[in-house]
Amino acid sequence: MSGKKSDIEQKITGESAALLLKKLRVSAMLHSLLVFLGAFITQFAASMLCMIAAGCYVLFVQGQDRAALQKLLLQSAGDLSMVISLIYAVAAIVWCGILYRRWEWRERPFNYKKAFERGRIFFIIILGFGACIVLTVAVGIVAQIFPAAFENYQKLMDSLSVERSMLAVPYVALLGPVAEELIFRGVISDRLKPAFPFWLVNVIQAALFGIFHMNVIQGAYAFVLGLLLGLVVKVTGTLFSSMILHIVFNTTSLLLSAFVTHVGKLYDILSGVILFVALLCFLAGYLYFTHEYKRNEKSAIGRDSGEEKGNMIK
Repeated sequence: MSGKKSDIEQKITGESAALLLKKLRVSAMLHSLLVFLGAFITQFAASMLCMIAAGCYVLFVQGQDRAALQKLLLQSAGDLSMVISLIYAVAAIVWCGILYRRWEWRERPFNYKKAFERGRIFFIIILGFGACIVLTVAVGIVAQIFPAAFENYQKLMDSLSVERSMLAVPYVALLGPVAEELIFRGVISDRLKPAFPFWLVNVIQAALFGIFHMNVIQGAYAFVLGLLLGLVVKVTGTLFSSMILHIVFNTTSLLLSAFVTHVGKLYDILSGVILFVALLCFLAGYLYFTHEYKRNEKSAIGRDSGEEKGNMIK
């Protein structure tokens, strides 16, 4: 009887654990989707705030009509778009920063010296540089296959260009990456980590990151970048690493665009060399972080095995 009772108790315990895990996963997904929705709401609120401010300025301060307002919006579309993006980024940094800081699962105090050991800063930088150029070339190849999808992507990229607004520099090179890292590799990933294995957390956050860009080409581009960013955070244990990589990635894109625009002939001459160096940087950075990830996983398994043996001896 005692054996049967023990089997029944184990079965009940197993079913209870499975039910708790299921509830935890549902809760984690719901919380992540709420954060994801919050990012869209923040964008919408920033857009409405700018539109209302522009309308009040033209209609009530200047005393002009709707035609003048429409003309102002058309003439300053680039600057207005960047102002909206900057307001959104600052707001997202504030509320996601608060949520990220308060998350109880994070290791405290954190050893940043250990996080950036073994030349990790160097490999973060070269991975960001290499990934930007390699993915840009990949997008160019896809553009030849799907020209219609690329047309929408090109319009989006034009809206973020320095030529349309100098405000693109602080947004694309700094505030945008910081905000997106706090949202996706920060708050959303934190909600998923207790319920799912790393590989699934990484795929989910990268997929949401891709969807957030609302464009097929840029979405696929962002998905691959999101996977790399998630891997770097997993290896280093800190969001600062993905912020650095994202900033390097976006800054490389800005510099490459300026290079092509202003010294196109020189770029044509050096393009092969740039691509070769970028490919080497990408491979070196990617192989380094995959190696570090496997090394960390083996160390974790070794520690767990040691603890189990210690408990058995006790």
